Amino acid sequence: MSIRRLTEKGRQEYRDWLATRKIGDVPPKELLEGDAQTEAALGVEIDTGKKFAGRYEFGEYVVGVFSEIDAKAILSQEWDGLWDWLTVLYFDQFGRKDSKSWHYTVTRRGHSGSLAYRHLARTAYEMYLRHGVSSRVMLAVPMDTWGDMSEQLTSRQKVAYHRGYIQAANALYMSGGKLRRGAAGRVKPHAKRKPGDTGGKGGGARLALAVQRLSRTYDTHPLQLDGLLGLLPKEFAGFMPSA
Repeated sequence: MSIRRLTEKGRQEYRDWLATRKIGDVPPKELLEGDAQTEAALGVEIDTGKKFAGRYEFGEYVVGVFSEIDAKAILSQEWDGLWDWLTVLYFDQFGRKDSKSWHYTVTRRGHSGSLAYRHLARTAYEMYLRHGVSSRVMLAVPMDTWGDMSEQLTSRQKVAYHRGYIQAANALYMSGGKLRRGAAGRVKPHAKRKPGDTGGKGGGARLALAVQRLSRTYDTHPLQLDGLLGLLPKEFAGFMPSA
């Protein structure tokens, strides 16, 4: 099928439908190919029946489909309707859970800023495009799942685009294609933390803070993986790869 994108009318109808949909519902056919709701886009074909093992495989596939397309252009606000249309196309895979609307429709204004990074399709494409196999650490989840690790690694834009940071996260937290136990743990607030409680130490949320702190002293962007791992504080020792 030739790729299309939602028009502004289509995007509004999609948002309205998401607000009332129930688990198991699929978007109206008009949101896939209606003349008023959609328009032709990009001039490339996509496999409408393709099934994905998870969002990593989806990101890998779409990067291949869009290999001749200017990535900066289609990630701009003008093309938000493209990513919304892709979630419509694969809604039987993306929409199996009752997730928030911003996982299906690009949301530029949220209560604390832009939520565009939480779009299931758009972020899978962008993170695989930027980080390749290292993006597995945030995308090794089912199609309908955002995940704590995705939130921790992509919510801070400065570090989400940092190649060494994502490579380090992949090396620290992935084993056998799966997240290691405790990788997505969070440190409890000081008032709720018991003496000696190390829960969350060395996890993904702490890695983002560690890299930000290191960046005050070091130019971390050109560092190779081993160099960045070597600068991390001792709390990450339990996750350090053996080789």
